[in-house]
Amino acid sequence: MTQDSSAASNNGQQSSSAPATPLKGGKNGKPEKNLYEPYEPPTWAWVSLRTIARVVFALLFNIHLRGRQNLPKEGPFIVAANHLSWMDVPFIPAYMSRKVVYMAKEELFRGKIGWLVRFLGAIPVKRGEADRQSLRAAETLLKAGKVFVIFPEGTRSKSRMMAKGHVGLGMIALRSGVPVVPVAIWGSEYSFKKFRPRITICYGQPVILQPKGSKVTREDIDEATDEIMRRIAAMLPPEYRGVYADLPVGQPIAPVEEVPAGEKLPDQPAS
Repeated sequence: MTQDSSAASNNGQQSSSAPATPLKGGKNGKPEKNLYEPYEPPTWAWVSLRTIARVVFALLFNIHLRGRQNLPKEGPFIVAANHLSWMDVPFIPAYMSRKVVYMAKEELFRGKIGWLVRFLGAIPVKRGEADRQSLRAAETLLKAGKVFVIFPEGTRSKSRMMAKGHVGLGMIALRSGVPVVPVAIWGSEYSFKKFRPRITICYGQPVILQPKGSKVTREDIDEATDEIMRRIAAMLPPEYRGVYADLPVGQPIAPVEEVPAGEKLPDQPAS
């Protein structure tokens, strides 16, 4: 079902190539921009924002990184993470060397921070339903070589414990055939609640998910989603694992090296 790798391999399963249609319902009845085509800021703007974010994070938080060397250096891949705080959104990609694209709930695009959501490269997803438009957009972005970030639980966990992952993760991973990097983050729930809280971000080993047969089935999708969620849970302290608490207590699936956020790993390119 799975294959550990740091490079993509296509499993031959292609989704519909029909372009996603723009969301409607802008102000004064005018159609909105196609929100499924994420805004890509100039490189200088992205690098500047990331540099500022790292400096601010160093002052406000005690961030430690694990397994940063597991991030693929090229090619498309998916980052799938648990979700404890809205701060997870900037924390997880802040220490990556490449721009990322997010999947964010559609409501955010209608609010006051809609401009910021678009600037960060997000595309909308309708929660509580099978949003095929978002899934097609995600696959298109991965085919274009992007790095795609998704929080499979769909919302922040108020109890700190993991909830069941939504199957959109498994569907995108199986259809695109790109590596999935499971990411576990904890301590972020204390952001702005404690003085310099310790926040740990653990980037797991990339895994390529493959269907059992020639076609992707619902069973394949369920198993693929569960596989990634369990890999995330295995890197978390036991008290955070929630519905995946039946995992044995011990070392993460992939060995990781922990370093303070400001320290460069020997095999990590400067960014």
